[in-house]
Amino acid sequence: MATAHKEDTDHGEDADHGEDADHGEDADHGEDNFILEIHRIKERVQIKFVELRECLSVRENKLIEELENILASYRSYKIEVEKINEKKRDFENIRSANSGMVINSTVKAWHDNFLKELNRECELLEIPVKPKMVKFLIDNNNLLDEVNKLGKLVEKAGVIDYTNMKQHLAPVCEKGNEGNEKLYLPYSISVDNKTGNIYITDTYNLCVKVFNSNAKYLFRFGDSKGDGQMNYPRGLTICGNRVLISQNHCILNYQLDGKFISKVGKDGEGKLEFTCPWGITINETNGDVYICDNGNNRIQILSENLHYKSQFGKDILTKPLDIKLNRDNIFILDESNPCLHIFNKDLVIQKNIISRGEGQQVIYPWFFFRDNSDNILISDNSSNSIQIFNSKYECIHKISISKPTGITVDDTDRILVLSYARQNFIQMF
Repeated sequence: MATAHKEDTDHGEDADHGEDADHGEDADHGEDNFILEIHRIKERVQIKFVELRECLSVRENKLIEELENILASYRSYKIEVEKINEKKRDFENIRSANSGMVINSTVKAWHDNFLKELNRECELLEIPVKPKMVKFLIDNNNLLDEVNKLGKLVEKAGVIDYTNMKQHLAPVCEKGNEGNEKLYLPYSISVDNKTGNIYITDTYNLCVKVFNSNAKYLFRFGDSKGDGQMNYPRGLTICGNRVLISQNHCILNYQLDGKFISKVGKDGEGKLEFTCPWGITINETNGDVYICDNGNNRIQILSENLHYKSQFGKDILTKPLDIKLNRDNIFILDESNPCLHIFNKDLVIQKNIISRGEGQQVIYPWFFFRDNSDNILISDNSSNSIQIFNSKYECIHKISISKPTGITVDDTDRILVLSYARQNFIQMF
């Protein structure tokens, strides 16, 4: 009887495990469906955006044509008015000349009749009606309405609701230097939006490791001999078909497939000399490279071909950690307090924001990411969290994660965070 009971119990456990497995599959399918639905919504928004943009382009061309017609009419109007005014001036000169004449009785009747005809012709010289812009203004208002609708649609599509984000994938890479999937003090992370591949500087394994969008290991590079050999890589950024990595005293330039291209820099404080460079980013407009020269308390700017151009921040920055650009401003995360500095495109400091230290907004930041809605996500290493600030630099959300380092957001709006806790891993939300 006891044996039979044990068998029943085992079968019951198997049934329970089966239910759990089904629930796990349902959760996975639900998660996949959720991600697919997000992609479908984004595609619909993009299609609508293109349609509206084409509609606006047609309307804009039509309005420009109408405006040109109005301007041509106005030019004709001015010419006509000038001709009439010139005739009036001629009539007035004739009248003035004739009014002062001394005439005899023989020609007086003729003279009076001549002045009456002159006055009559002058009265007939009417100024033409000024061209109206009513139709243009109405169409222009319609255009502005469409632009506002488009702006709201784009704004709505671009907003990420971080407060409702849930952890939906957490591939764990155990700490170690054996096994390509393992990470040992991962520092920086960047995503190639064309392929979805994830690039990570694996600092203590002295290489960059590449994973697919689901964090499955693909390949590694940088641990071969020669100029391309890595020595504690830190910052990393992707630009076009290449990836740039900052390490101890230099910048390494690779193709996305891991093929080494070039190396620049050496230890020092001069031009193209670095002391522990950290964050690195690209100006997508002109290809310039901005590098946080951490130990020299400055930002160095290199050309697309990695030639020295300029530097700034020497008297303001205290060990810069990470840097991001937009069209108008340069954002620099720094060890100072406040820890986020905003420079304009002319390299002039504008603001110092987000206080740092015990009891402040962040304790010890490492890297940050700035999204298209002007939200700022900071990996706060000492508080074991991701701090999220809105465009007014107010903290709107906090995500708990142990010892976060690099952080980014991919084109599906997933937050990707690195951690060097007991198990070094990639965390996705």
